[in-house]
Amino acid sequence: MKATKRKITDMTVDELKGVIHEAIAEDMEVWRETFEIMADSKLMGQIRQADLDRAASKKGAFVAWDDLYSIKSQTRRKRLISNRIH
Repeated sequence: MKATKRKITDMTVDELKGVIHEAIAEDMEVWRETFEIMADSKLMGQIRQADLDRAASKKGAFVAWDDLYSIKSQTRRKRLISNRIH
């Protein structure tokens, strides 16, 4: 489905509800991924170590946020962090 720009005033109530529902669903997915990462103690330890390494200017010991953010899958994020740190 192709996205089109429309004014809210041109939308029906049901269309607006759909837009709001999609936005909330996307936010919920992002939070779910965040909580999964935070619940993984090993991964959080790796992230903390990467922060320390970055602060100490250890190149190659951490993942730049832009690299991490561009990866959609939470599983691929874990794999990228694990590969870079170990």
